[in-house]
Amino acid sequence: MFRYKYDSHHFSFYFLNQAGNKIPVSNWEVFQLEFLSQLAILNELQDNGLADFTEYYCEIDNLNILKLSDIDKQILDLPNSYPYKIFIESDGVLSQSSFKFKYGFYDFIPNGTQLNTKRNGIVVYVDDIPYLLSENQYKICESIESFNNLIDAQKGNVINLKKLSKLKILSNESGLSLEYFLSNQTLFIPEKIKLGIEFNNGSLEIIPTIDMTNSVEFTNIFDRLPTVRDIYPISGDNGETTRVVISEGQKSELQNIKSKRKISDRKLIQEIVEHPELFFNDEDIDFTVFYSDRVKEIGVYSPKFYPFISPYKSEWIPGIVIKDKVHGEKRIYFKSPQRLADFIEQKEDAIKEKKQTVQWEDTEIPIEDAERFIKIAKKQFENPKKPIKQEKKTDNEVLIIKENAELTEFSNGNELPENLKHHFYEISNLDNNISLMPHQKEGISWLQSLLKGNFSGGLLADDMGLGKTLQLLYFIEWHSQYFNDNKPYLIIAPVSLLENWQAEYQKFFSPQNLSLLKLYGSVSLLLTKENVPVQNQQDAKRLQSKQIILTNYETIKSYQISLGLVDFAIITLDEAQKIKTPGTQITNACKALKADFKIAMTGTPVENTLVDIWCLMDFAVPGLLGNAKDFAKKYQKPLSDKNTDIKALTEQLRNSIGVFIKRRLKIDVAKDLPTKHDGCSSRIKKVMPTIQLNRYKQEIEIANNTYLEGVEKRNQILKSLWAIRDISDHPFLLDGQILNSSSEELISSSSKLQITIGVLADIKSKNEKVMIFADRKETQRMLQTVVRDTFGILTSIINGDMPATKQQEDKSKLSRQQTINHFQAEEGFNIIIMSPIAAGVGLNVTKANHIIHYTRHWNPAKEEQATDRAYRIGQLKDVFVYYPMAIFPEEMKDGSGKRLKSFDEVLDTLLNTKKALASNTLFPTEQAEITPDELFKSLFGTS
Repeated sequence: MFRYKYDSHHFSFYFLNQAGNKIPVSNWEVFQLEFLSQLAILNELQDNGLADFTEYYCEIDNLNILKLSDIDKQILDLPNSYPYKIFIESDGVLSQSSFKFKYGFYDFIPNGTQLNTKRNGIVVYVDDIPYLLSENQYKICESIESFNNLIDAQKGNVINLKKLSKLKILSNESGLSLEYFLSNQTLFIPEKIKLGIEFNNGSLEIIPTIDMTNSVEFTNIFDRLPTVRDIYPISGDNGETTRVVISEGQKSELQNIKSKRKISDRKLIQEIVEHPELFFNDEDIDFTVFYSDRVKEIGVYSPKFYPFISPYKSEWIPGIVIKDKVHGEKRIYFKSPQRLADFIEQKEDAIKEKKQTVQWEDTEIPIEDAERFIKIAKKQFENPKKPIKQEKKTDNEVLIIKENAELTEFSNGNELPENLKHHFYEISNLDNNISLMPHQKEGISWLQSLLKGNFSGGLLADDMGLGKTLQLLYFIEWHSQYFNDNKPYLIIAPVSLLENWQAEYQKFFSPQNLSLLKLYGSVSLLLTKENVPVQNQQDAKRLQSKQIILTNYETIKSYQISLGLVDFAIITLDEAQKIKTPGTQITNACKALKADFKIAMTGTPVENTLVDIWCLMDFAVPGLLGNAKDFAKKYQKPLSDKNTDIKALTEQLRNSIGVFIKRRLKIDVAKDLPTKHDGCSSRIKKVMPTIQLNRYKQEIEIANNTYLEGVEKRNQILKSLWAIRDISDHPFLLDGQILNSSSEELISSSSKLQITIGVLADIKSKNEKVMIFADRKETQRMLQTVVRDTFGILTSIINGDMPATKQQEDKSKLSRQQTINHFQAEEGFNIIIMSPIAAGVGLNVTKANHIIHYTRHWNPAKEEQATDRAYRIGQLKDVFVYYPMAIFPEEMKDGSGKRLKSFDEVLDTLLNTKKALASNTLFPTEQAEITPDELFKSLFGTS
């Protein structure tokens, strides 16, 4: 028979045979069939170190018994839970050492009958019927008896009040009741002493406060009394008194603060501000007035790329050192001026393609670093016998953070939950003209649930055009209404989008609960760049109020020492791919910021490599994906192996991120969006006019008939590739004659332009709007000229060169957003011309429902982003996408007798094959981009 016994500390389970004798544990296997469930529970507890087997018993501590589930308690045939009340009273004077607590068991409170009970550990007998106490009920009974057993010398006013405070907390959680006198004792035991800082006439004043309503009085009493007290009586607004009970550790720290209340020594001020942990114990002191826990120190930034000069035989040659904490150190040498010339040409090609980096020897080198290196390298080749001395660059100090590069130095401790229950909290001031779509409600509830679950942040990676801005602003507005703190909300975005954030907030909510502060452009000059503690703290104090602060990434980088001191409620990164690269100044500055909750927002969470998404998650939920080096080895390196199952690898990564990412595609959630027409009928083909065809053939002959070899031949083919791309747009682009020709000449010389004019005429007949995408400025201006002469419309061009904010010195220029607003507001037929790159970031043009990709982007994901400027929430009409294509005449055949494919057709075929990869959320979009090598063979018959 299965039995148990218990005492004040343990439950002991055992088996008896028919004679009533205990059966040794070694023979318990005979009961496996009859008592399988009971033995399974005991074995599981023993496996987890929560139970011990002796010769005859399985012994379990009382607290481990109380932690069992109700079902497990029933299986083990334990007593039912205690269903009645426990009432606590005082015995004596609370301030005296003879004071005691007494408790009793009652059928109900108040005025109930005290039950006839006796307690043995976690079991209470009520009229000989056993009941199990809850964990808190047991703890409170044990705590009272432990306190009552202290000798008088061990008790006193402070000890008694601390015990009462703990009992009050336990009673609130356990259904216990305290007598009127005890329940009306208002006590506050601060978790930590908070530090405030003020600078007055060059002196630093350290101000101790506590996290309660009338904290100012605590500071005043602290200053008034010569010694630190165990208890501080604080009067409330209604005359009630709260007794603040100070722990021994806090008391010691308050004594420390008294000795440093005002400091004039500038060196000591600097040390305290930069390293408060050296002066105060962080277990008792709250450092939120200082920098975030992720900031290690203030120091000089070490660039990842820097030039060096190396002796080579009898000459000095230039090179680049790449210091990468993820992949280690690499050195690239340039042994000849020709090698440098190849690098310069590669850099120029990258600039032409609007790229931020140049690819060289399997390394991405930022354009800015490449150009700096080229200047030094040229000087070195001019005088190879003597090393060029580099000018010493004086860098500003920055916040040095725990980067999680090679080691996981910093983690917020958030473990990945199996699931996250979404609960939507509504606010009442959403404008009547705005209604939330189901996926937007889900996104907002996801953010609300993460925050209420005390998680540190998340990645909102919804597809372009699903309303991420509305979701985020609703979340901020809700937080501002329900969380009573004095913390600002920070939105960081590219400058061109900040006006849109301001306009959207004012449009979405009526009334708005928060004021808006624009912290960019000339306004940011009010902040201090340098490490000057007095001014940095004053900057932070000016910003430390409940408001929305709008700023850009460059401002964060420039003024990080001041902004790092601000205690933000929520930080949002819009177009968060700006921090996709680990270790850059902008990335580290954003990660150094201090906030209760951090959100990264982007429709393209992975661009270059999978390390991109690691870096975004390391901002929002640091430590979740470990360190960058291990992550790259586990996820990025396998992508270079053709045998890697990409779907399985990215699915594994997706599971590792779990609930901390929210990603929805338009095709899945925006069911009420109008239709997008982007099929075979969108490819409009026309044979090239003679002048265009002859120029195309001429370039092919130049490429194929060259006698160059090796790198030189490849460079010539690259030049020819760029040339036929331009010829396909218009043959005059190559000779620089595009702007010297009449519109009639231009139209007659390009089949692609002829198609475009025909499409525009059809759109005009429908009185609708159109966006045209073209990359080169010459092409954009050509289109602008032809449109003006053909349709009488002077179109705007957005190519990235237009000022991004209102400029006082040139009021005639409009910002991008103002240009879009003007285009949107005009009724009827209109045209706007954009570069695909400028359109890829945050511009919304929902009044246009026609898109012409005059120049194709070689990256299918970015081309789709450009289309999504119009195909997004707010679009009310069907969207039509057009791809004008210049093709060869039928008589131009290949070896099999089929018509030869032109550049436009070959590129279209390759882009279609890459679209499947580009649609994978976690596949690097840059790896889906068409490379020149992939075009060589089809266009030139060589590789």
